[in-house]
Amino acid sequence: YCYLCALALACHAKTTFTDPGSVPLSAVPVEAMGGFDNGNGVQHAMCSQCQTFKPPFSHHCRICNRCISRMDHHCPWMNNCIGAGNLKHFLLFLIYTWICSATSLILLGWNYFFCDDEQCIFNSILVELVRVMTVLSVGSFLFTSSMIMNVCYGLMTGIGTIDRLKKKALNTMRDSDEEPIPL
Repeated sequence: YCYLCALALACHAKTTFTDPGSVPLSAVPVEAMGGFDNGNGVQHAMCSQCQTFKPPFSHHCRICNRCISRMDHHCPWMNNCIGAGNLKHFLLFLIYTWICSATSLILLGWNYFFCDDEQCIFNSILVELVRVMTVLSVGSFLFTSSMIMNVCYGLMTGIGTIDRLKKKALNTMRDSDEEPIPL
């Protein structure tokens, strides 16, 4: 259990301190990538905040004040954006946290409900501590389950969270032509 917790903390640190894929201010588009044609030729998307070219699927983060390539979302628990550069570490952090939550639930349940020994007399403080830890473990388990499903859906469909929410708001989810994100 401690080893899994250490792996989760290491992935948290790696996600927090790894560049998510910031678009350099001096970025110049490559003609082969194409852009959108407004009738006067091919135009490339520009960020209204950074005043620089934006690659496809990049977004400007208001919190970090920079454009992020393949930005999924800004994570307040990581205090960093989740993008092309740190998505793998974020997914590993979620998986390790999920496994730790499941393990703690199993350990708490096993020691609390299946104790057949005469020495299994719990005082009231220990009973309350087990109840609090069970509530925290269940909450963590459910939250990380939903986050893992969200990130895996984004990986399988090739649509990040921000793009998916925009398409859902505009009711254009069926019109998407994105490819799954290669790992």
